[in-house]
Amino acid sequence: MSALSHPVYSRRGIVSAAACALLLVLTLPVPLAAQNPARAGQDVSLSVEGRIVDDSGRAIPYAGVALKGSPRSVRADADGRFRLTGLEVGPVTVIVSAQGYAAVETEVDVGPEAALAVITLVRDPVALDAITVTATMKAASVSASPVKVNVVPRAVLQRNATNNLVEAISHVNGLYQQVDCGVCYTNSLRINGMEGPYTAVLIDGMPIMSSLASVYGLNGINPALIQQVEIIKGPSSTLYGSEAMAGVINVITKDPRFTPRFTLNASGTSDAEGNVDFALSTKPGTVSGVLSGNVAYNSRFVDDNGDGFTDFPLNRRGVVFGKMAWSSEGRGWASLTTRYIYEDRFGGVEAWSAADRGSSEVYGESIRTNRVEVLGAYLPSWSDDVRFEGSYAWHDQDSWYGDSNYDASQHIVFANALWGRMVGRHDLLIGATARYQTYDDNTPATAGIDRRLIPGLLAQDEVRMAGGALTVLAGFRADHHDEHGVIPSPRLALKWDAKEHTAIRLNAGTGFRVVNLFTEDHAALSGARDVVIASKLAPERSHSVTLNVNQIVGFGPNPMMIDLDLFHTRFSNRIRPDYDVDPNLIVYDNLSGHAVSRGISVAFNQNIDFDHFLYSAGVTVQDVYSVDAGGGREKDFFAAGVRAVFGATYNMRSLPLSLDYTGSVTGPMRLPSYDEPFARPERSPTYSVHNVQATLTLDARAALYLSVKNVFDFTQPSPLIDPANPFGDAFDTAYIYGPMRGRHAMLGLRYGVSR
Repeated sequence: MSALSHPVYSRRGIVSAAACALLLVLTLPVPLAAQNPARAGQDVSLSVEGRIVDDSGRAIPYAGVALKGSPRSVRADADGRFRLTGLEVGPVTVIVSAQGYAAVETEVDVGPEAALAVITLVRDPVALDAITVTATMKAASVSASPVKVNVVPRAVLQRNATNNLVEAISHVNGLYQQVDCGVCYTNSLRINGMEGPYTAVLIDGMPIMSSLASVYGLNGINPALIQQVEIIKGPSSTLYGSEAMAGVINVITKDPRFTPRFTLNASGTSDAEGNVDFALSTKPGTVSGVLSGNVAYNSRFVDDNGDGFTDFPLNRRGVVFGKMAWSSEGRGWASLTTRYIYEDRFGGVEAWSAADRGSSEVYGESIRTNRVEVLGAYLPSWSDDVRFEGSYAWHDQDSWYGDSNYDASQHIVFANALWGRMVGRHDLLIGATARYQTYDDNTPATAGIDRRLIPGLLAQDEVRMAGGALTVLAGFRADHHDEHGVIPSPRLALKWDAKEHTAIRLNAGTGFRVVNLFTEDHAALSGARDVVIASKLAPERSHSVTLNVNQIVGFGPNPMMIDLDLFHTRFSNRIRPDYDVDPNLIVYDNLSGHAVSRGISVAFNQNIDFDHFLYSAGVTVQDVYSVDAGGGREKDFFAAGVRAVFGATYNMRSLPLSLDYTGSVTGPMRLPSYDEPFARPERSPTYSVHNVQATLTLDARAALYLSVKNVFDFTQPSPLIDPANPFGDAFDTAYIYGPMRGRHAMLGLRYGVSR
């Protein structure tokens, strides 16, 4: 690809410093004089007080308590007691969940005197039935939600220690980490066979990870900041906009009201990679705050495949995270979250140095990223039914791919105004949204700054039919695009409790997406292939349907949960790279026929003897292809026909030691073709990756963990075409289907001081 010309953005360092200063000011946990527990016009005497116990009457500490149909929540104390205040007279539904127990929904009548409730939870050895808001934008238990949600709690993320969110959740059935570049290791998450840009990645419900940030931004979300990850596999555009065609990954960060006073997580690997996370939080009160930081560093050049290039990128990354919450006994008033990330990433030959950025003699890919995020939510005092949410994100990428410069900047402002209320059996949600973004880069595809304002309206009604066995959720969204007019996005979800332990969910919806080519497809920037855009690229459009059958099978006290999923998405237009027209070209064009992503997956989950031994296994079989106008059918690149994932945890009773195992098997996938003398197989082999981890609990505060990644040391051969001549016409970085990093060990320490 020819060098791209555009002046590097000036004052980048000044903007970064200002962003850091703003972040630190915003996250200082100082009390505000204007705060008043009894907000204007609110009768705080109307409340629900209670205690949460197990079936033997023992208190369950720190259980989560939420008000159904509301974002309001509180956590029980060490004795299982909780209090929700500021309620109106009448019945309310309280949702309670705790790790290892089935979630419970209890109706309580609120009157002039405090309503008292003793709520009993029953151990659930099958699953962690948590409280989720992703499916409907309202609090609900996972089991009661009409939309299937996979909740990955913090404890599960720790079973495969990593400083990378993508790696942490890539063992969820139906998800697959796709690496797009064999030099700088850009990656994304596929859901049900669909590439990363079709998935909306949210942070605390705000869709701020998109386009430019989707290429490298996921790697900057450290699992140490996360309370849980909620995953929806299926169309969700009605609630979350056009980028949720394949599904949603919602990263729920720690709630400052419930975080430990101090935490530290430090680790190092046998490849000399270091990572340190720390977090400080204030004492519980009307104002709660948490300030966290992360530093990751890797500078050892590793070239086990002998192609002269580093097998995995070297990087320096720093993250500052702050979050504040104003609340009183479950009555949330407002929250503010800020995050700043800086990353300096490199992949290339060992002789490269920073002075060689842009060099046409020493090859290197150098990507420097600055990113600022600000998220806020506000619940006004005058209504429990209304909430306002907003976010701002600035993403700046200064990069060189050999002697080709890609310099891009994006600003995104997003706002939600939502109203929701229970009216009889109807749980209503009505909202207005607005998204404003600017994007500019130095590629030929961007003649000037791209500015877009996308306002939208959404409405949703969830109703449980008489008898309670059938729940229907219907929703509709309308977004207005300057170029494309009004875009409708309908949604329908059905949940049928066919039997006591059998639930069937059907989810259908449409999708619409405008492609940002150079921000989403790294192959357009790296390597020697020239990019050809055959015609003006039209928006992508799709229709999707998913079917989930959830079955609990009794095995005495150790029942098993089985999930069966069928999915089908049909694109009437889809933009994808074509590597076969000419080995020297990547051709992008509108689809002349249609494209399909379809498949079936099944997952098993069992907890034996209440956390003594846990295991899960899943397999996904999929068919991802395109059909041209003449009826010719062609498989998509890098879409494995079958993939299996599995994991197990064994908690010893005689020692404070737990053993974890995670693994995956990936079947063949179609790969790009190359002319002689650089011809490679056009189908990948079947391969597997296995990880083990041991965690030793030292005391109530500290734990040591040792993990070995890629135990059997499987790596693919060099993914580079003609690496000896990286500035030549044949050089390409896209031939990557498997891991490039071999066996390595990680040793770490977790330490925390509770409140």
